[in-house]
Amino acid sequence: MHTLSLRSLILGALLMLTACGSALHIPTATAIQTAISSSSIPFAVPQQPCGPRFTRTDLAHYTSGGNAGSALYASNGSGLAIGDLTGDGRPDIAFGNIVGTVTIYINDGDFVFHPVQTTLTDVRSLAVVDISGDGQRELVATRRFAPPIIGTIKNNVFSYTVFPDVFTAFYAMGWQDVNRDGQLDAVFGTYDNEQLQHQGIIFQTRGGGGVFVYTQNAGHYIGQRLNATAQALAIVFPDLNHDGQPDILVGNDFNEPDAAWTVTPAGYTPVTPFSQTTENTMSLDVADYDNNGTLDIYATDMKPYDQSVTTMARWLPAMLKLTRPLSADDPQYTENTLQSWDGSAWHNTAYDLQLDATGWSWSAKFADLDNNGWQDLYVVNGMKANDLLSYLPLGELKEKDMLFMTDNATSYTIANRGLSDTGSGRAASMVDLDGDGDLDVVVNPIDGYAQIYRNELCPTPSIEIVLIDPTTANRDAVGSVLTIHTGSQQQTRTIQVGSGYLSGQSTSVHFGLGTSSGIDSLDIIWPDGAHSELRAILANRIYTITRKATQ
Repeated sequence: MHTLSLRSLILGALLMLTACGSALHIPTATAIQTAISSSSIPFAVPQQPCGPRFTRTDLAHYTSGGNAGSALYASNGSGLAIGDLTGDGRPDIAFGNIVGTVTIYINDGDFVFHPVQTTLTDVRSLAVVDISGDGQRELVATRRFAPPIIGTIKNNVFSYTVFPDVFTAFYAMGWQDVNRDGQLDAVFGTYDNEQLQHQGIIFQTRGGGGVFVYTQNAGHYIGQRLNATAQALAIVFPDLNHDGQPDILVGNDFNEPDAAWTVTPAGYTPVTPFSQTTENTMSLDVADYDNNGTLDIYATDMKPYDQSVTTMARWLPAMLKLTRPLSADDPQYTENTLQSWDGSAWHNTAYDLQLDATGWSWSAKFADLDNNGWQDLYVVNGMKANDLLSYLPLGELKEKDMLFMTDNATSYTIANRGLSDTGSGRAASMVDLDGDGDLDVVVNPIDGYAQIYRNELCPTPSIEIVLIDPTTANRDAVGSVLTIHTGSQQQTRTIQVGSGYLSGQSTSVHFGLGTSSGIDSLDIIWPDGAHSELRAILANRIYTITRKATQ
């Protein structure tokens, strides 16, 4: 850990005061066809017998909110991240912690992992990112009361340094090439209520918090403050105005309206794109849930899926403390939203699909768990806080995690499949851990052991795509949009470093194919807007697609 100089502190203060709306140099998007090369390997043959469910394994890692039981805000838990930290081609897992330390589980193959213990503690969000584009991925973590860190693993030893040019304790983070210069930038958001509880009025006298963009420039970061306040729990990068440029969306807790900015050469412009939003946004996911080629946005809040007298009696005392009565002109509702674009405006479709109420919900993500070509929805639930829920046994609201499965995206069926536990999950992500062509599930709860769920559903065809762009410093092509065509069906995905709640994810992209033996074509829109196409792709393989330098 290095000591900050007075000059650095002054520089940090000046960066925090940078005005919004400064002009950005954003290269014009191009529709040119960019050459690629590709290689592939077949999926591993599943070793376990298939069946109708996932099989849970509890790891030794225990995420603790404190010996006396979790209290606000420790009860919010810690994150997880998935990505190849060792360079062997297999996704590793990092589990965050509050009172305890972060544990990294190195993937040895065939669902065997060995832990690497770190000294890092009091962590919120995690992400695995190739920051400089050198092919070495780092583990980035935000910390409750200290600036973010950047860590690496070498020979099973984890070491870290403080994030350069950042001097604030942040909660949520996101990664994107915001200004399209070929380098990944970071967007951070503070959780002001927690900082006020910890620091008191000094938090405000020192300048407070908010949402900051840190654009990368040759290993250094230039900070710009977009908002003076935040209760940020999630950050994603949807194209809000459909101009081909990813924008910034921040999900805020505690009735603080979600914050959004479009990104143009003129700078960051605050916008209010949605007529209805969540009131206490816990999680954000960007996914094309209905396979229409347009990415949608799912946000979670607190709304019981069971309206029985018993359930409401467990909920109401806490909700009376945390929520406010609705007014006629208030766009915020204490329920989940699913924002869908109709060609001219965003509309909330969660209520129509009965995805508005999933419980006291944290990380929620769409993913095709049964490889039928349609993305399912998995939501982890529960709350544990002695000070908020003192009227319940052990101060805990126990709720089942929710799995919604579909074969058409017009209706969803609540299923179990071994995923409906009551472990008070917080972070959750999906990835193919054993290389057999289906997605496994990883969960980090609060006051509980980390969980991995092996997908043992009987296999159907799928493919996995890995993009490599050695022509820029955004080597993992974060922000790319991929669309496959199989007969009359299409599916679209975007490469994200993180989504959901405090949940980093792999940059590989998974498509279930149903009964198809392959795909007709794959269309790629790279982060700078350039296009590539690959045709006649066989199923049940991992494809690595590398962008070639322009001649």
